[in-house]
Amino acid sequence: MMRLTSLGHAAVLVETGTERILFDPWLTQRLDRFWEHHPALGDDLVREVLDEGVDHIVLSHHHFDHHHFPSLLRLVDGGDVDFDDSPRQSSAVTCVYPAGPVPPTLTASGLGHQAIAWTLRRFGFENLQPVTPGDTVTLGGATLRTFPSAVSFPEMSVLVQTGEAAVMLCGDALLHEDTVAAFRRADAPRLDAAFVPAHSISPPGVLTERRPLTDPDAVRARAVATFDRYVDTLPAAVTVPSSFGWRISGDGDRDYDWCNRTIFPFTPTQALRRLEERGRDGLLWGPGQVIEVKDGKAALTDGPVPPGGYDFDEVYSAVTLDPDTPVPPFDGAVDRYGRQTRGAEDMLRELLDRLIATDYWYRALDHGAGRHVVSLHEDGSGETSYLLDPVAARITRLGPGPARTHLAGGEGWTEIAASTLEAMLDGDLLFGSSYGLWASDGVLLSAVFHHPSFYTRHVERALREASGP
Repeated sequence: MMRLTSLGHAAVLVETGTERILFDPWLTQRLDRFWEHHPALGDDLVREVLDEGVDHIVLSHHHFDHHHFPSLLRLVDGGDVDFDDSPRQSSAVTCVYPAGPVPPTLTASGLGHQAIAWTLRRFGFENLQPVTPGDTVTLGGATLRTFPSAVSFPEMSVLVQTGEAAVMLCGDALLHEDTVAAFRRADAPRLDAAFVPAHSISPPGVLTERRPLTDPDAVRARAVATFDRYVDTLPAAVTVPSSFGWRISGDGDRDYDWCNRTIFPFTPTQALRRLEERGRDGLLWGPGQVIEVKDGKAALTDGPVPPGGYDFDEVYSAVTLDPDTPVPPFDGAVDRYGRQTRGAEDMLRELLDRLIATDYWYRALDHGAGRHVVSLHEDGSGETSYLLDPVAARITRLGPGPARTHLAGGEGWTEIAASTLEAMLDGDLLFGSSYGLWASDGVLLSAVFHHPSFYTRHVERALREASGP
């Protein structure tokens, strides 16, 4: 028998009878200033589920909702928050995570995988086991067969096998041809249950550029086709639409609920109905609910939250695409974070300096391009636009108004509050937590703020916060 307990989103505790394996721990209600668990994840529930500690931690990839610093620190012996009076020693916990052979890069969104090992060691974990997606790992009585994801950085799906059960946890992984080929073989592994991502592909530009949603039917169709291909590949006895247990709930005065109705074209309830249409067995679960896998069958059973403990139609109605929901324009006067203490041009000079040696900078040199118009909304005054030229290392003041009103042709653009940019430069705001606080059609901010120097500062901050005042 295998017992699986949901801790929301992609976090799952797998109990094999001899091993307790925790996947993708995000164990706090809020992820950051923008995202939160939905359905809610109570702290008491986390304590109850993890009271006996864990033997192994498996990270499918490095993104913050799967490799969450505060949650990892909760699992470390000596932390302020322990799950019981005698928690497992972190040195005894094996951490499994994807690594290489992707070459080092400083600016891609996949940067963080290179620092997983450093992060875990910095937090106090000692027994690290990197794997190349496609490898097989043995953890006590469980075998973990990993499969790659069709992305530019190391990410993996994991098939957990024991003598009695076989469960596939796909996390956020995009279906890879190696996975398709493996399950087309005559000796393809048996699957009692498959947890397939239903987070879908967000419509382009809605959040990052504040563009109105266009052609929602096509967006939905792409999401359904992506899910269908996964389901066709994995012949599980039961399929669980997964990795969609969050919603946007920005802190501060600005209401970002409009995002919940404009960027999620396919929800778990819609995925469950799709399974029914295709004659496949499926089920939904939420935080605290338990799935028991036994004799080739997977079903909800008694747990901290009983079967039927959630009304999923109601839960996911809050994050269902509504094409009539307006997308508000970006406004640096209200879409902002922190307080400005530095001059605008001083911050832009630092931004331009930090572009040096990034992929963005090299492309600009190679192609004579990369010019970018940035508008900063300053505290107590209006919005001013500047032209950044990374080739000439020059900043030119263009005049008042947002960046998009100063484009001459061929430039990228970014609009952001000066206080937000300062918080990001100071390491007070993680780039991945800054969504909704800028609008842009390019990757200038991503190029700067995915540099390891910012990553390490956020790790150190998490350590300080965990240690208390």
